[in-house]
Amino acid sequence: EQLGLTQMIVVCLWHHTDSDGLFEHCIYTLSEEGVGVVNIVHNLPSKSVARFRVRADIPVLITTESDSEEQLKLALDNELMKLQNHVQAGDFLFGFDDNKVIIQGKRSPLGSVAEDWTTCKDICKHLLVEEGGQLGGRRKGTGLVHQTPVPVSLLQLSTVEPPGTLQYAPIIRHNVGSFKTTNLMLPLDVLVEVDDRLPVLQLHGILNESVARQIVSMFHCLSAYAKRNHLCTPEVFHFKPSCLDTPLTVVYAKGMSDHELEKDRRTLHQRLCLPLTQPVLRRSAAGLFLYQSSPEGYLINTHIGLPEPPVKSATVSLVDGYYSYHHYMQDHFDDNKWGCAYRSLQTIVSWFKYQGYTDRSIPNHKEIQQALFEVGDKDQKFVGSRQWIGSFEVSYVLDHLLGVTSKFINVNAGSELSTVGQELSKHFQTQGTPVMIGGGVFAHTILGVAYNDMTGDISFLILDPHYTGGEDLRTIQDKGWCGWKDVNFWNQTAHYNMCLPQRPSVI
Repeated sequence: EQLGLTQMIVVCLWHHTDSDGLFEHCIYTLSEEGVGVVNIVHNLPSKSVARFRVRADIPVLITTESDSEEQLKLALDNELMKLQNHVQAGDFLFGFDDNKVIIQGKRSPLGSVAEDWTTCKDICKHLLVEEGGQLGGRRKGTGLVHQTPVPVSLLQLSTVEPPGTLQYAPIIRHNVGSFKTTNLMLPLDVLVEVDDRLPVLQLHGILNESVARQIVSMFHCLSAYAKRNHLCTPEVFHFKPSCLDTPLTVVYAKGMSDHELEKDRRTLHQRLCLPLTQPVLRRSAAGLFLYQSSPEGYLINTHIGLPEPPVKSATVSLVDGYYSYHHYMQDHFDDNKWGCAYRSLQTIVSWFKYQGYTDRSIPNHKEIQQALFEVGDKDQKFVGSRQWIGSFEVSYVLDHLLGVTSKFINVNAGSELSTVGQELSKHFQTQGTPVMIGGGVFAHTILGVAYNDMTGDISFLILDPHYTGGEDLRTIQDKGWCGWKDVNFWNQTAHYNMCLPQRPSVI
């Protein structure tokens, strides 16, 4: 209950027949109301979704007569009940397009711009301008097309309609004494995904229910960490681990370290069947799927939306999770013609940051050089220089700054890279980290591989750090700075080393 989980899901799998090898699924939901069965139908086309994000600061006033935790938790329960009454009474309204459109109950939207809104897809078409004109996260080549959530504001009725039932005179109770009051602002941040064919008339009910659930979760968090004279403000984080089809929202107590929250995370991992060796619910891993760029302004996952690889009947293995694209001339720093391996390293560090393995910032060139000096690989003169680094230096920095170990693949010539398809496929399927490859005077980042183990045909998904332009995704993809390359892309006579970072086993 502390984590806001009120039901458990049990999944049963079994073979249908030995001949067709199909799996049938049966899901049972267990709750206080009883046991329910959810039927799953195979081979249905994926549905397009509309994504909405409701954000608001909800003021809460906590009044207690003493400093006891019992009094504090009782006051929290009373405030929660007041907010729940507002939800049940339909006092919350939802505003769209800077509140030019208001949705209340099962009524038609109020606002002239919403006259043609019939389904949620109509809302997205009107309010969102998405990359490539795609809505609902449909597949377009490699990965899923990014979808920005529709921003929604939360409004509360200041006056209520008089009920038709018998009314009573108000009673005022006046107590004289010493009271302690605490003012809180609950940072409501609700993410909702619905089938984009959902009628607009049904949207208010779904948004209202979602807001109610998060309010309860926030008060559970407040109560769980309530101490004498102190309340930990709850914080909301949205996650989209690759092992889940839908986003997951978690409420954590503000000011708690990742170590202090480990017990809560472990419980969530166990209840949601998430891997116990990956920190997918750490706060540094939150929210990136909602944006096309990182908080620092770097483009995220530039391979999404690329065409399919040219290799026929290939197994495609890709980087798992999120990374940011780092290249020449970024951060107002001129590293043209010498900083490609530094930029590839920055992309790899971003992957570990955005997957929750570290909360440190992405190192700049001087910090990378300082790390190599500290481990004894370079002398003091190297710090602040314009000297190249290679794949081994990349591994030293990862180990020193992040505690990440690496494996290596070596080939004597670029023409031999056609032989590493199986090893790279296994790496992306088991580790999922970007791979740094260095050969001759160039370094690149490998984000994936398409490999046909019958024919030996192979194609590499390359992120090229030699790009010197701005953060323009269309240019980066159309000009091949991020794209599929065959074996002829490499220098056929140069020796190549590949640094394959390994995931630490943490939660």
